[in-house]
Amino acid sequence: MINGILLVDKEKGITSYDVIRGIKRKYPKGTKIGHTGTLDPFATGLLIIMIGRQATKLMDRFHKLKKRYIVDAQFGFETDTQDITGIVVSKSDDGIVPTEEDIRTTIEKNFQGSIKQIPPRYSAKKINGKKAYELAREDKKFELKPKEIEIYKFKILDYNYPNIKLEVLCATGTYIRTLVHDLARTLGTYATATDLRRTEIGEFSVDDVDGSIIEIDKVKKILGNE
Repeated sequence: MINGILLVDKEKGITSYDVIRGIKRKYPKGTKIGHTGTLDPFATGLLIIMIGRQATKLMDRFHKLKKRYIVDAQFGFETDTQDITGIVVSKSDDGIVPTEEDIRTTIEKNFQGSIKQIPPRYSAKKINGKKAYELAREDKKFELKPKEIEIYKFKILDYNYPNIKLEVLCATGTYIRTLVHDLARTLGTYATATDLRRTEIGEFSVDDVDGSIIEIDKVKKILGNE
């Protein structure tokens, strides 16, 4: 019986569950398969698939690992989903162009350490047993409560208005598209995530994706170093 993890570099335009369903077809019926956190369809990058009962029992360990993302965003507008797949709902018409120093100062002051974040309406958060995105698509009114998240690193990699590239190192449960949205709102303008890539989960990197199973003993050893 296989027990280990498979590192996958998810493509854009498919769901994480599409990836999982494809993997399930390759293993005998009844094989326990799980994941350590999904990616939005528009996002790419590292998915960790747990295969076998011993591997899936490590889920809580994986949820405690830090995650690294590279996100591209564009100032000047925002969408209902907070990413490029959504419908534009607001545009900046006041000519506000944040300087790189404005952005850096705002990040240092407001988006470091433990902060509060309201999950996006188009998310899988449950509201009375129903997913938020289902209610949003039905144009239902509902309220999502702020959640405490942890930001370990949030830095500018490149900036040429209206485009910006950012690196984020954070705890599980952080919505990167919402981080972009909130950063822009704090600056007095709008922004939308246009591209998102998860590059690392703990010591596991998307650069290590090679299609092979990492055996459970090696996984436990790596997690023991976290």
